[in-house]
Amino acid sequence: QFTKGLRCIMGKLQIIGRLARVAATAVTPVALDEATKIINNQLDKRKHYVKIPDVKSLSLDEAGKVLEQYKFNYALVKVPADIKYAYNDSDTVLHILPKGGTAVDPTTFVKVYYADADTIEKSNILSKEMANEKINKQEKRQQTMRNVTNKSKQVVTRVGNKMPFRKKDADK
Repeated sequence: QFTKGLRCIMGKLQIIGRLARVAATAVTPVALDEATKIINNQLDKRKHYVKIPDVKSLSLDEAGKVLEQYKFNYALVKVPADIKYAYNDSDTVLHILPKGGTAVDPTTFVKVYYADADTIEKSNILSKEMANEKINKQEKRQQTMRNVTNKSKQVVTRVGNKMPFRKKDADK
């Protein structure tokens, strides 16, 4: 019974495979032509693409001049305070979108992200608070370990005091 069912399934799979091969050979030339048209269209479109200059870490003025040389429209976007900006310089480019080095249409709009002095100061405060919080958690863990160790010693001492010693045990 089982082998008969298995042979039946295998036969159906072989038929489906043959049908797929026949269909693929019939469709392939048309699909290939369409794919070639799409690829050529995209290549023609991208011929005039330019790479976005990497202006990361430049001052906002310098970055603006570079982007203007390439005739990019751009906007300056101030980032909110965050720990990752705590040790950056103020009014310098933190990152851009699209990323530097990306080939784009010359009409692409670029966002330039930066942090001002106030944001850097707030970021430093956040960083210090996080460091203090980390130290406090570590101290709490150490105190918990000391408490557990002391409690264990007390239990062992109490158990030892309650156990009767025999003279034989004391002589050893």
